[in-house]
Amino acid sequence: MDNKSKYDKLHDKYNTLLTQKSGTRYERLAAFVFKTLEKSDVVIHDLKLIGDTGVKHQIDVIIEKNCKKRRTLIECKDFEISGNKVGLGIARNFWAVIDDIEPDEAIIITSNEFTKPARKYAKGKNIKLAILRKFEDKDWQGRIKQINVTMHIFSITEPKVELGLFNQLDSDKLKNDLKNIGLSGNIIWKKQPVFLNTPDGRYQINEFVENKSNSYPRDNEGPVELKIKFKDSTIEIENKGGIPIKEMILKFEIYHSEKYFEVTSDKIAELIINGLYEDDIIIFDEDLKRLKIDDETGEILLNDNA
Repeated sequence: MDNKSKYDKLHDKYNTLLTQKSGTRYERLAAFVFKTLEKSDVVIHDLKLIGDTGVKHQIDVIIEKNCKKRRTLIECKDFEISGNKVGLGIARNFWAVIDDIEPDEAIIITSNEFTKPARKYAKGKNIKLAILRKFEDKDWQGRIKQINVTMHIFSITEPKVELGLFNQLDSDKLKNDLKNIGLSGNIIWKKQPVFLNTPDGRYQINEFVENKSNSYPRDNEGPVELKIKFKDSTIEIENKGGIPIKEMILKFEIYHSEKYFEVTSDKIAELIINGLYEDDIIIFDEDLKRLKIDDETGEILLNDNA
């Protein structure tokens, strides 16, 4: 018969431990969680401390902040298999340890719940209570697990350009000037020396066409014929002299389409801690993978290999 709790199995998924002592793996998971919440803290599992009476106490988890200027004691109870709640007796026994050691803060962590007397007693003794348990599907309620995105795409085809010149002589000069620099006139790439000289400035023709077509409203689908009138303007190949231009006609099509995709996290939610902070805290698989334990000292460390 399998007498391992779900927390034993979760622990063994990320760390190895030979002992079969009940609750030890849950204690270590709790230590991992508190190290995750504040990586600068020193978090130690299973430490012996001597109190004012001279009696040695076994402490499940100890947190030391600011170079030991602030100490937190944590008592852990994995009652997943029994289904028991943490009762008054456990809270009283823990208070005896607290009273002897006098930490700055004390917390009882369990996987189930607390009885009303235990809660009342803990409140009177300023002992914090929290539940550290497996994250369940119902815990996604009120949280964003997946974002569905629909993109409305308004695109245009590459514009076709027609130039309106004043006479045949101007048209012949344009052809000859293009031919002299090795261009046929059918395809003109960006940065090639074909320019529009206007009262507003001198523009490379591709950049001018791109700016005009991109600024055209795309609310309606279908073919577009955009006529651009010029005044006191010329088209010029390199510096071979300007050729008067009266208009430019841009022909392109506007298309509307939709693209749908889902944004989801590949992180696996493993644990959730309730009651200790204003908001519940989720612990993910990647959080647990980042940590390891020093088996000699019990200190929780960052796993450089993760």
